[in-house]
Amino acid sequence: MPSFNPSSGTPRKMSPSLEQYIEAIADLLTRDKVCSISEIAAQVQVSRPAASRAIRDLSEQDLVEHRSYGYVDLTEKGHSIADMLTVRHEVIYHFMTDVLNYDDEWADQEACRLEHQVDDDFVERLKTLTEFMQSKPDTLKKLREFQGNK
Repeated sequence: MPSFNPSSGTPRKMSPSLEQYIEAIADLLTRDKVCSISEIAAQVQVSRPAASRAIRDLSEQDLVEHRSYGYVDLTEKGHSIADMLTVRHEVIYHFMTDVLNYDDEWADQEACRLEHQVDDDFVERLKTLTEFMQSKPDTLKKLREFQGNK
């Protein structure tokens, strides 16, 4: 399981929409070392003006750096939030696949949706439960048998 530190989590004041922009920028930056507003808009599936407004909001929060008509980059604070969102996603995903036995694709989609809705304490408890279940193969087997009887 990835490490999770609730004290460094995503500020809950940030909207799920802006969190999605942070994730999109981080994803684009891992593929190409730079990203533009147009690429971000395509990734988030919004218009270019909508992406520009979101980037302006993120810039005002010191989460991205953007010069007019230039590339967008995450600040150190933006990278921290992107990393935390990745960990949240992984914790939720592993709970769904390893404990609840959902298929990978569905679990990935749901983790993407849920990671923006839950608080740090919930993620930490979910991580603890997942690690506990992973350490108890007999209990996990009994859960699978019980799920099969429903």
